[in-house]
Amino acid sequence: MDYHHTRRRRGFVTDDNDIITNLPEDLINPILERLPVKDAVRTSVLSKRWRYRWTTMRTLAFLRQFCRQFLKIGAYQHNGFTRVISQIMIHHQGPILQFHLHIPKEIFLDSFQKVDQWMLLLARNNLRVLDFRNSNRIYQIPSSVFSCLELRVLGLRGCIFNPPLEFKGFPNLQDINLQKVIFGGKLGGTVINMPQLKNLSLHTCVNVNNFNIVAVNLQHLLVFGCPDAMLLRFLRSKRLSAVHICLGKSMQGLQVERYSLARMLSKLPKLVTFNIDGYFLKFLAAQKFPSLLPHAIIHLQGLRFQIFSFGDLDQVQGALCILRNSPNLKGLRVTHVQMVKRV
Repeated sequence: MDYHHTRRRRGFVTDDNDIITNLPEDLINPILERLPVKDAVRTSVLSKRWRYRWTTMRTLAFLRQFCRQFLKIGAYQHNGFTRVISQIMIHHQGPILQFHLHIPKEIFLDSFQKVDQWMLLLARNNLRVLDFRNSNRIYQIPSSVFSCLELRVLGLRGCIFNPPLEFKGFPNLQDINLQKVIFGGKLGGTVINMPQLKNLSLHTCVNVNNFNIVAVNLQHLLVFGCPDAMLLRFLRSKRLSAVHICLGKSMQGLQVERYSLARMLSKLPKLVTFNIDGYFLKFLAAQKFPSLLPHAIIHLQGLRFQIFSFGDLDQVQGALCILRNSPNLKGLRVTHVQMVKRV
């Protein structure tokens, strides 16, 4: 029996019959990108052909599971968390189309210098998706991020959004999700163009008045807990079909231009889903709610009132006004809040 047959009999597999080694090129990247980064790097020991496969991954995800590994052993400072990510970034070859990074509050970074370096590398790699969730101290997004003009999806948490003066917008951005983001003063009256934007979500952001965007194709808008949001700015798109606005008690005493329900709904001819809270509904009572609006809300099918008080006349009249003018409404949901009088 020759050596080749002996190896097969003992359970060894030659390179010619190694299914993993000889996988088609178009299958390798999808497999690697579905593995945790740590496991993807470990595939380098499978064979010589796989030694550098992980360096061409188009998606890098350093999420909660990745962070937990360092938290367990306490190696989350210079010699742990940041060092490992830096090594992976440095050895990477080819484009990085998606980058996901979660920095939990347990990982304390005395400096964001390494993060700035990662962002600079990403800006040179045709980045399409950036998902950066920062639960550490606030991080100022570097100017390199604003040069990523191929971005399709942008998610930020715990950051300062303060682009350079020459920044005009993201021409290809379709989806924005911003949480606990502070919009810097440099924006001022600068107009940010986002012609492809379809989904915009703002959650507990600050200085939203500085976020002056033009998004004519916006279809879904969610604003939660942003008391200084100039909402007319986000309601310019006549393509809006879903609007979710919940501002809570922060609306009380807000010193901004008020506008009527009729004025707002006239800008939303394709509205299908409308979800607002009682505080915002009361805010819309700049003028007396009419029985009939100039134009019926003919496309509205789903309506929801949150933190609604049946004891507040403005809220009740506003709700009735919307109901009377929604001939095709299919679903109504009301979350009632009990008003408690203090003695």
